[in-house]
This record gives sequence, C-alpha cells and structure tokens, in this order.
Amino acid sequence: MKAHLAVNAVEMAVAHRGYPRGVKVHSDRGSQFRSRKFTQTLERHGLIGSMGRVGASPLTG
Repeated sequence: MKAHLAVNAVEMAVAHRGYPRGVKVHSDRGSQFRSRKFTQTLERHGLIGSMGRVGASPLTG
C-alpha cells in the first residue's frame, strides 16, 4: 500500500466523522503509516498515531 492511500483514508474518515480531535488512529508498523505524509496528516487533524508492538499477534495483544 502506498502512503497516499492511507492519507486519503484518514482524510475521508475525518470528513465523514466531523473532525474528531484527539482520537487515536491505530495501525500496524507498515512504512505507509510511518511516512511523513501520514504523520503530518494526523498532526494536522489533531489525531494521535498508535502502532502495535513488533511481532505482536492480534490474538495475544
């Protein structure tokens, strides 16, 4: 996945939800979610980025 797809998804979600500041956006550790474009988009909308630990299984936390 490219960073612009992740950015577009955040932009659409923010527009649909009415600009919810302080909301956590949880993602995996993919490069698109660590990109400058993505992190700047989160900051611009007052969102908080959150990532899972390396090697963490969704079943074990």
